[in-house]
Amino acid sequence: MELTKILFFLIGTFFGVEQSRVLSEKTTITINPEEKTIVVVQENIVSLIQNANDSLKVYAELKVIVQPKHQWSTEFKDYTKKEKCFFISDDGKTLNSKINLTYKTSTDLKAFGIDINKDGALSMIDTPKLNINSTDGKLGERYWNFDADKPFTFTIEPLTDIPEEYKAYKKSLLPVWKTIKH
Repeated sequence: MELTKILFFLIGTFFGVEQSRVLSEKTTITINPEEKTIVVVQENIVSLIQNANDSLKVYAELKVIVQPKHQWSTEFKDYTKKEKCFFISDDGKTLNSKINLTYKTSTDLKAFGIDINKDGALSMIDTPKLNINSTDGKLGERYWNFDADKPFTFTIEPLTDIPEEYKAYKKSLLPVWKTIKH
């Protein structure tokens, strides 16, 4: 089984940023194997900023990845469609993003750590600390399994159990994005 190579909630990993500092509190992933599409909605884009140096690095990273022509990770070189947009939530309080991808074959899903298991289902390793949930999948002992011929959705909420000492460092990137966009 493939290990997760791309972390859905680390936004910079879609664009080849190693050790990305930009992440989302909640990520909803919908994969449609029939249409070969992936939609990734990242809600409340934040970073853990402890000092001025962290702040500068986060600003520089966000400034690069929001650019319309920024290069995508080589993991997606065979994907036929790659689109991203950043937007403010309906309540005006958070920065969100949406990524739309179209892939060619189910082996392209390996970029996300999703593989076909021996039973023909799409499968990915469960990582309890990421708080993965789905009403479409079945959680086995170590893997989430999804029908390979039906659309499915799962969510990841990696900051649900963040240690108390880090909560003070969690900062919304909406104000940063507004300075970059204007």
